[in-house]
Amino acid sequence: MDNFRFHLKKGGKKLTCPSCGKKGVFVPYVDENNHIVDAEKYGRCERANNCQYQEYPKLKGNEWTMPIVRKSIILTPTPTEYVEKDLVEMTFRNFNQNVFFMYLVKTFGRETAYDLQSQYNIGTASNGGTIFWQQDDKGRFRTGKVIYYNENGRRNHDRKSWFVHSKIKQNFSYQQCFFGLHLADGTKPVALCESEKTAVMMSVYQPEFVWLASGGSEMLSPLRLAELKRLDKVFADNGQFEKWKEKTRNYERQMDVTVDRAVTDGLLEKGSDILDLILMNKINLQKWNI
Repeated sequence: MDNFRFHLKKGGKKLTCPSCGKKGVFVPYVDENNHIVDAEKYGRCERANNCQYQEYPKLKGNEWTMPIVRKSIILTPTPTEYVEKDLVEMTFRNFNQNVFFMYLVKTFGRETAYDLQSQYNIGTASNGGTIFWQQDDKGRFRTGKVIYYNENGRRNHDRKSWFVHSKIKQNFSYQQCFFGLHLADGTKPVALCESEKTAVMMSVYQPEFVWLASGGSEMLSPLRLAELKRLDKVFADNGQFEKWKEKTRNYERQMDVTVDRAVTDGLLEKGSDILDLILMNKINLQKWNI
């Protein structure tokens, strides 16, 4: 029974959680001599409502085992698979059938549209769909998100979005990353928004930033954020400000409040984002011949 007597370390500096990646929240297990067993595996994350990671060490013979695991935690990650570059490049065609690309042509002109396509790896799916390829900072393609648009640039909600890896094979082991991550090399300020469309178009309207997109309001996971070399400004969609502020609190970033203020003032609809605000202002300027 002596082999199973471990307890959480009392006092001292708390460590980085191996599951959620947050610093200063992980309490390691120690043995009877108060020696840390393995700070990268055995311990408990104190973020009980968010992470819930806990591993208890156990001796079996002369080897460490990990018999106690919360069912919601994956201990041994499956090796990540990537989409072949040749397959990705095969989608860089038929842009006259790509509804979003043609909207870019209408908005910015053909030359800029092709520059954006090349910069952000925008591909064409069947039936006019647009593929937003997720390429990481090592140049690997994690997956591609297919979204359908109407000719006015708005989402076609009659057609659901889907991911390319689901068509490659069953149980494709993938790990998403922020859309545009391959552009964020740390040399230029980084702006983060939710929509892929917004990231692409805002890179024209505010080119002082490298624009990344999370792909959803709930997609700010610690794993994704940990891949960023820097984060300078966050443009949350209306209604997501406080949530995104909390999730990005470990970064010295600015939180943009203009969208929420515009909604409060009745200038924008609920759920709008920074691109909606920019386009609204441009329409008003044209209306007033300014």
